[in-house]
Amino acid sequence: MPDNVSFSKTFSALERAIEIAQQRHTHITSNISNLDTPNYKAKEIDFKRALAQALESDHGFNLVKTHKGHIDMGINASGRIEPFEEEGEWNGFNWVEIDKEMTKLMENNLMHRTAIESLLRRLNTLKEVIREGGR
Repeated sequence: MPDNVSFSKTFSALERAIEIAQQRHTHITSNISNLDTPNYKAKEIDFKRALAQALESDHGFNLVKTHKGHIDMGINASGRIEPFEEEGEWNGFNWVEIDKEMTKLMENNLMHRTAIESLLRRLNTLKEVIREGGR
């Protein structure tokens, strides 16, 4: 009997990890590009927390907040994760530290590449099973 459930969950988890890494990349590069913007506060997405929330709330449909009194799940209707303003040190101009942002960019790139590589390996496994099953 095929194990469709865990195979599907693996693809879903990898898809979510890639999406979150892409969203986080957008915020990190925005922080870097606003390095010379006065009073700019860096924005960040907590990758681990966002992935855990996405996996817990993965029901196959998006919940929409229709009233301001509803509990916010941290993900808006389009599936994007809301960033938060990161605590940082005032450097006399703004709150962006280039070394910290570059480290986060490298870390995020590694997470993104790992998720992509894992997805490619799962697809290669599936391709091999299909090829061997036809013999």
